[in-house]
Amino acid sequence: MRVKQTTISYLAGLVDGEGYVGIKKNLTSVRSGHSKSPLYHEGIQIRMVDESAIKLFKKVFGGSYYKETEHSKYSKRPLYCYKISDLSAAKALKILLPYLTIKKPQAKLCLKLRKSKESKRAKQRGNLGGRKKGKGKPMAKDILLYRDNLWKQIKQIHQKPRTG
Repeated sequence: MRVKQTTISYLAGLVDGEGYVGIKKNLTSVRSGHSKSPLYHEGIQIRMVDESAIKLFKKVFGGSYYKETEHSKYSKRPLYCYKISDLSAAKALKILLPYLTIKKPQAKLCLKLRKSKESKRAKQRGNLGGRKKGKGKPMAKDILLYRDNLWKQIKQIHQKPRTG
């Protein structure tokens, strides 16, 4: 699907203003014994009351959205939440990157994570675990340290107070 530059820049503005761009670290598969290494996921989330803007994100980039019911207790207007992760999020961030201002540093870190995930060396470790507990090789320590460092950098960005 061909999307106008003005639409992409509009969507980037929404990400800058209303969005979250980050890396999630998932240890569930390690705790359950299905993997020997944590999983890292790049992601975008946007929450806002304008459903049409959220629908536009879904139309352009895929992902999913839902209406948040808890928000309705405190406001008469519903809140819509859009989410996209992993490869789909990385593809979206690559398209949005030239137009991002506020969330550009987070987007660049997510794209570094994607590059790490797609590296030949990272893919050489074999099966993640699948159906048999503990099966598969752990990720190389330097790759895990690199990914964990990206995750920590994004956490630091999110913890900094915004100044005007």
